[in-house]
Formats: sequence, C-alpha cells, structure tokens
Amino acid sequence: MQYKLSQLPILKIAFPILLGIVVFNSFFIQFSILYAVTVLLFILLLSFHFSIHTKKTKRLTSIVLYIFLICLGGSLYLHQQREEQKNHFSLYTANYAKGIIEFTLSKTAKSYKTILSIEEVIDSNSNIKKCSGKLLAYFEKDSSLSNLQIGDEVLFKWNATEIQSSKNIAEFDYKNYLENKSIYQQQYIPVHSIHLIQKHKKHTLKRISASISLFIQSILRKYIEKPENMAVANGILLGNDDDINRDTYNTFAFTGILHILSVSGLHVGIVYMLLAFLLSFIKDKNLKIKYCKFIFILVFIWMFTFVTGSSTACVRAALLFTLIHTGKIQREYVNSVNLLAGAALLQIFFNANVVFDVGFQLSYLAMFGLLFLYKPIYAIYYSSNFWIDKIWQLWSASIAAQIFTVPLSIYYFGNFPTYFLIANLFAIPLSFSILWCCLLLIPLSLISFLAVYFGKIISFQIDCFLFLSQWLANLPMGKWNNIYLSYGQLLILMLAMSLILAFYLSKKPKYLLVSLSLILICILQSYYFTIFQHQKKQIVLYSIPKNMAIAYQHQGKQILISKDKILDKDYSFSIANSHRLFQIDNYTNKQLDSTSQSDYYYEEDVLVLKNKSFYFLTQKNTRKSFKIPLEIDYLMVSDNCYLNIDAIRRNFKYQKLFISSDNDAYHVKIYRKLFAENKIDFWDLNEKYYQTEI
Repeated sequence: MQYKLSQLPILKIAFPILLGIVVFNSFFIQFSILYAVTVLLFILLLSFHFSIHTKKTKRLTSIVLYIFLICLGGSLYLHQQREEQKNHFSLYTANYAKGIIEFTLSKTAKSYKTILSIEEVIDSNSNIKKCSGKLLAYFEKDSSLSNLQIGDEVLFKWNATEIQSSKNIAEFDYKNYLENKSIYQQQYIPVHSIHLIQKHKKHTLKRISASISLFIQSILRKYIEKPENMAVANGILLGNDDDINRDTYNTFAFTGILHILSVSGLHVGIVYMLLAFLLSFIKDKNLKIKYCKFIFILVFIWMFTFVTGSSTACVRAALLFTLIHTGKIQREYVNSVNLLAGAALLQIFFNANVVFDVGFQLSYLAMFGLLFLYKPIYAIYYSSNFWIDKIWQLWSASIAAQIFTVPLSIYYFGNFPTYFLIANLFAIPLSFSILWCCLLLIPLSLISFLAVYFGKIISFQIDCFLFLSQWLANLPMGKWNNIYLSYGQLLILMLAMSLILAFYLSKKPKYLLVSLSLILICILQSYYFTIFQHQKKQIVLYSIPKNMAIAYQHQGKQILISKDKILDKDYSFSIANSHRLFQIDNYTNKQLDSTSQSDYYYEEDVLVLKNKSFYFLTQKNTRKSFKIPLEIDYLMVSDNCYLNIDAIRRNFKYQKLFISSDNDAYHVKIYRKLFAENKIDFWDLNEKYYQTEI
C-alpha cells in the first residue's frame, strides 16, 4: 500500500503532540505559562480559520497549528504530572501507611517485590490523611508474606526513602525509569512491621487475571516435565521469564529473539492471524455471521490479553487490532497507519509518561516499519517456490521491523545480533506453534492422557527451539557488542529514518540522499569517538555496593582491581554500560590480594596501578604509625574502619580522600560527619563514581 501524507491526518497530529511531551520533559516551564500560550495559539488558529484564506495565511496557519500541537502535548504532560502530585503521600509526615498491593509479588534474592498503591497515611497523633501515589515495596522473604495477593490491603510502619539516582557513568538510571512510571519512593518492609488488614479489597479484575495465570502455570508445570522447558513455555505463553536460567536468557538475547519471552504485539498478532485464518473458512453468508466472527475474534484477543497479565505491550497490541478489525468490519479499506497513530494517541492521552517507556517506543517503531517497508522489501525478490516465498515473507517482515528499531535498540542495549534474521526464521514459527499448543493444553488438561501427549509435543518443540538458539549463539561474530550511540547520534539516526520514510512517501531522491549522508556522519562520528576513547589513559573508581573497584583503562583495555570478585549482576548493572562509553574491548578483573603483575602491584595495603598509588585504611592498620608521612595519590577509607583524624594528618600526604563503597551505611554516615566537622575534602563513592585522566 502506497501512503501519502495527505492520507495520514492522525499521524500528522500525533507526531507534534509526542514531540511536545519529549521537549517539555527535558525543559522546565511552569504549567500555567504553557497553558496560557496553548490557549492563545488556539485563539489565533480560530482567527485564521475565519479570516480570508491566502497562500500566506495557509502557510502561517500550518506553522501555528504545528506549534499549538507541540504546546498541547507539553500541556497534557505537565497537567498529568501536576495532578499526580496534588495529594501525593510524600506531602505528609507519617508513622504508618495503608496500601493496596497492585502487582503479584515477584521474588528477588532477599525479598518479595511489588508496587503498593498508598491510600492513607497515619501520623504520630493518629491523624489519618487520605492520599495517593505508588510505592516500590520490598517485603521480607518470609513464608507468612508469600501468600499476599493483588488487591490485599496492608498496614505497615512507614520508612520510605527516595530512590537513588545512578551512581556510575553510563549506568542505567533506575530512578528515572521508575519516575516515568510515577514511582518516586521505595521501602523495605520487615515481616514484624506489616499487618494484613483486608483480603481482596480492590483490583478484582487484576486479581482474577493473576489467579488464572497461576492456574495456567500449574497446568504447564504438571504436563511439561523438564523445568527449563516449562520455564520457556511459561515465558512464551504468559511472558513470565522469572524461572528461565541466565544462560538460556543470554542465549535468546544474543541471537535477537528475546522478544519471544515477553507477551507483546507479536503474540497478540499470532493469535489474531490464526483466528482470522481459521474463521476465513466460514463464509460471510449474511451480516449476522460476519458480526459473530468479529465479536468472537475481539473477545478471544482480549481474553488472551487478560489471562496473560494485561501487560502494557499486550494491551497496546490488543487495542490496535481492535481498531483495525473494527475498521474492516465497517469498510473494505482501512488505513492502518492512521489507526496505529490513533492507538498511540489514546495511550498518550491516558498516560503521557508512556512515551518514555522503551517497550512503547520499540513496538510502535516496529509496527510503523512493517506498515511502510514490508511490501517494498518483499517486492525486491520474487520466487515461484511456495516455501522460499514464505521464508522471504518472514525475512521481509523481520527486516522491515528491524530497520526502524535498530537505532533505538543500539542506544538502549548497545549491541546488535548479527544472525537475527536466521534466528527469527525459526523462532517465530516455533513460538507460534508452542503458543498454540500451550493454549490447547489448557482445555485438554481435562483429558489427562491427551494432555500428557500434548505436553510431550510442547517439550519436543522447546528442545528444538533451545538447540537451534544455542547453535546460533555459538557461531563466530554472533553479536556486535559495545556499540555506543550518544543521544545526539540517536536523534540524527531517527531523523535519517524519518527521511527514508519521506522518500518512500514522496519518491523524492533528495530525502534518500540526505538520509544516507546523516547515517554516514554517524558512522564517522563513532569511528573517531572510538579512536578518541582509546587514546585516553584513565583511572575510574566505580561505586559497587559492598565492594571496592578501581580501574585503569587505555587502548580499549581495562584492568579492574576489586576487593571481592565482581558479581555478574554488579557488572551488568554498574560497569557494562561504561564499557560501551569507554569502548572497552578487553576487560580483566583481579582481586586486591592477587599476585602483582606488570601493570600493577599490591603490597602492605598499597596498590600501585600504573603511575597512581592507593593506600587502603582498614580495621587492621588504622593504628599503624609512620615515621615519615606516606606520600600517595589516593587515600581509601574502607572496611568500616575506625578513624583518627590526627593520625590521618600525621601519617599521610595525599591528593584525594575517598570513602569506599565497601563500607556500610552506618559507617559512611559517621565518616561524612567527621570529615565535614574537620573541614576535610572527600569523595564519597557510595554516592558517585570518580574518573580522572592520567
């Protein structure tokens, strides 16, 4: 289908509104001022409407309309932010709070994690204040709390804290991520300070959905014998990947098929297409049959969305297919791009923060890619062979979806799976088959022997799925890692994608030429950026909870000396993204007590890393005294040691003093107070990393 801009009015409205949300999220302006500007622009548009129309006034009207829509998007976003804060629990002083459990409890290493919707806070005088807002809650891992469900009302002792910002360079900003979901505070709640007030007070539909999900999981667990296969089936059907082991998860990520494990538009699309195909054999002899098919498809799609947990991506896809299907029942031709833009607008008007959700961004870009680029890509090659043609259709769809999402995927995740086309070639059909076999298993569980047979079929399919995934993952050059894109480069590439779209719509070669030029600029920028980073000699002190990590890096190599071994979760969360920024290709982690090498040595609490020296104050050496002050570059306060300020001044000559991140919160508080009282400059690694060139 060839689209023209004149045929896409909703898209032309949606884009400036979305742009306005992004702009006014980045630049602060008072809501009252922006609202006044928006109203004035609207009045100006009305005056243009009733004035004499000339070429000049039409052009001016278009410009004013565009600015009005940008301001409208910003006003919508700021209005929702203001309404959110009106009666927020953070405005009150509280000793206790009442909250409703919003989500099924998920297991972490040491706790149960959920979201609480706070409804009341109680102060020291027993005054009750009605309020609102969401709290990220971590319940103590106790058997008495494991049975808490969605909709349960709990009373607990209040001790909420602000969510901390990212502490390391290029680290994932969890605080910003939660703020875009309207969550600003968190709290750990021990078992002795929480009381169940009322079971199933609210959220009946959510609770029913969670109960159905648990029931389905019990069926999968009963008839799929291998735990890993059951975990994969659970991921494909319900989007629950909690039980999938890390190796399997990394394999799926490595091959570019991780989307299979989250219930998304793909899954809803599979359900929709299969239903449409099966019902196509029933001829529309009259209007009643046509409407019955229409209602059945919509009911089934929303039932599937409901039982799989009603994830944002799933609801988004269900909404889109509802709009498309409703359009088709009304008329023969439906402009899918307008409907897609309309679905995005609906979500934005209900919650403008959804614009900053990665899933929202990737799913809509993928859909736009499919709608605009699938047919032109498919038309490049023709085969009369049925199977080759089907393979080419699948590849064309994967390429079309990937083209628009590649810049964003690289920006967020820093890698690109080389064999994603081959992987999706088997992943999509197999996940299609596994999904439907799992759906059939649910009613067949009433007939035990058939359910056992189906369970074996599902298990065999998953075995094939895992074998092919692992085979691809083991191929050389399977993934481009550590690809770094700055925010500016991302904007340039997204502009390039827009110009490719403009070329497709207008057939003007200049758009394609400018687009290719912008892509070339980004490639050259990345090349020179890599050279620039490799030339730097740097010392980086990371903020790693309960650990100490000091790194030297040059020419794409990093030597990281740590007190304890860096755990996988600490590496992926705190360090991995910095390797993208610094363009680190070779990473070595050594522990502080390890054997000295040519690049460094460690002896008697002194570490020399290249030409920088570190002395570590610990519990064992704080009483040590030197005849001559020890001259070092960096003095590290660590190991929750006792501090004597006079001894520090007497024993050391240093350039910078650090509070190490291996100290506990209690001792960090003491150190900060002690240094402040004695007017000693320090750097607290518990708050932020340190970086310097040498």
